[in-house]
Amino acid sequence: MNESTLIAEVEKFLERIRHNKKDTDKIHDFKNYIKFYSYLKGNLEKLQEFRETMEIRGYKAPYRSLTRYSRAPLGEVKVEDVQDATHHAQYFRMKATAKKNILDRVKSSISSHKIAIGHLEELVIVKCESCEKKFKGHEIADITTKTCSCGSNNLKIYENLNGVCRVELIKYLPLSGEYMVKMSELSPLSREAFKKIVRILKHEKRGVIKTISLVIRSFEGGRWIRRRVTVDFKERINYEKEIRKKYGPNVRIEFLQFHRKKPAIINDKNVRTALSLAYVKLAEEFAREIFDDLQKKIIINEEKMKIYDKAVKTADERLDITGRDSEDKKELKKELLNDILIKNHLMDKKGSLDEELIRDIETKRKLEKKLYIQMPKVLIIWDILKYYLTTSYDRRSKYSGPFPNLRPNLDTNQTKVFNMDESITKILREYKHEKIEYIPDIKKVLTKKFEIEKRMKGLHVKVNPPAFGASILNISAHLSLEESANLFSVTPKQVQEERKKIDTFGKPISKKAKKFLDMIKR
Repeated sequence: MNESTLIAEVEKFLERIRHNKKDTDKIHDFKNYIKFYSYLKGNLEKLQEFRETMEIRGYKAPYRSLTRYSRAPLGEVKVEDVQDATHHAQYFRMKATAKKNILDRVKSSISSHKIAIGHLEELVIVKCESCEKKFKGHEIADITTKTCSCGSNNLKIYENLNGVCRVELIKYLPLSGEYMVKMSELSPLSREAFKKIVRILKHEKRGVIKTISLVIRSFEGGRWIRRRVTVDFKERINYEKEIRKKYGPNVRIEFLQFHRKKPAIINDKNVRTALSLAYVKLAEEFAREIFDDLQKKIIINEEKMKIYDKAVKTADERLDITGRDSEDKKELKKELLNDILIKNHLMDKKGSLDEELIRDIETKRKLEKKLYIQMPKVLIIWDILKYYLTTSYDRRSKYSGPFPNLRPNLDTNQTKVFNMDESITKILREYKHEKIEYIPDIKKVLTKKFEIEKRMKGLHVKVNPPAFGASILNISAHLSLEESANLFSVTPKQVQEERKKIDTFGKPISKKAKKFLDMIKR
């Protein structure tokens, strides 16, 4: 398959995904759910094949072949030769750009499919009515044949109350890799929210040493030879001793440099972009639904505000009819708007707005900034917090879930970016009936969870993950047992049981264990 054919085939496949929009409202029965899940899985496998083929063919660095055309020709050169070289370079540059763009779209599409599959896996629990075996999370991939391991096809789906998912996000994901188009459709406020979320997800961990570069001198063949060597970092190793073993006892280390890696919270830019776009678009939808109700509660004069909003709309419509140049539009819009406001007695002839209206306009702007910028941030922070609290380290390490490439744990430098807006949390709870709570110190909560996981490692302690996460909130966020249990859809009794495990963790329970520790202390 030549380059043009491959690019055309990939573009055709991505366009088919773009036009084949699936309705997530119809996936609440087993047949439709598995059909949608299998569709996404099949797309993902095909996209990964395309990516591998393109990377093998050099699509990751398509501009390397252009270097031969950028070199200055030697000797006497004819004008025609220079023109031919320029045309060739331009042609290959266009081809290289096409390769880069199509690979970029495929990577974006792969990331979006992984996110969508992760949310679907968190959405339900599949139960075999014959043998009563349950499948959830990544296990759902085992039953896409619509048959249980016992041979029965009597499978039903039930809502996974403990799952961390927002299936409504799927329709906002750039599944066909068209993330640039979706970004261009964002409003100025949504664009600002998008940048803030990307910045949070990109926040890097403090540098961890990965490799060490050394400049050494060794005596070989009767003379001193200087060379640069790179070695992988390992704890508790004597590098000087290792170098002497390899290059002789007379080796001298002249220079040593540590190279550090700084992994981000989500260590993939395509996943960060897709998640940020989806959460921003979802929050936009929420904001539009509740904006009018919230505005009525906080503005002074609703009637004046309606007249002003209508005046702005009328000025925009008249401006579109005039077809003026963009340079004149701002000034002309101001003149049109002022004329309408003066006629409605909301502005005097000197250009001074009504005082009540000024306050209401400012109040409206603040509300818009609060909803459109803070709401997507609160939603994604809460979902990531909940995912960390209700999953184990091993699960986060092995399976992508709703947040592919999410680090299994974070350091203190990364947890400090997690902060929530209390007023937005309250709005989401009251208007959207979200199970959400304002946590003033998320850093403390996450640090506690990672600390306990570290102590539990290798001890094979069996826990109820959602109830365990709720108990962490109960301890570190000072929420009551009932509040914590309600947030994670468990019972207060289950939270109490997990809290007891945490409180007694590392402490001797039996009399023999206590006696043994006393003997050691003596």
